[in-house]
Amino acid sequence: MKNKSTDKILGAFAQSLERYYNSWSTLMARSFVAGLFTALGATIGLALVLTLFGFILDWLGVLPVVGGFFARINEVISQAVPSIK
Repeated sequence: MKNKSTDKILGAFAQSLERYYNSWSTLMARSFVAGLFTALGATIGLALVLTLFGFILDWLGVLPVVGGFFARINEVISQAVPSIK
C-alpha cells in the first residue's frame, strides 16, 4: 500500500532536485568547483608521481648526473650575480 504523504514528500523532493540541477547558475558553480578540484587533484597526483620517480632515479644512482647539471647552473649564476651588482 502506498502512503499518500510519502508520495507527496518524494514528489516535492524530485521537483526540488530538478529545479536545482536545471539552474544555469548552479550548473556553472558546480562545473567551476569540479574543475578546480580536478586541477588540484591532477597537480597533487603529478607531484607525487614525480617525487616517486625522483626517489627511484636517486636509488638507481642516475640522479647525480642531473644534480651536477644544476650545481653547474648554480655556480654560473653565483659568478654572474656579483658582476650585476
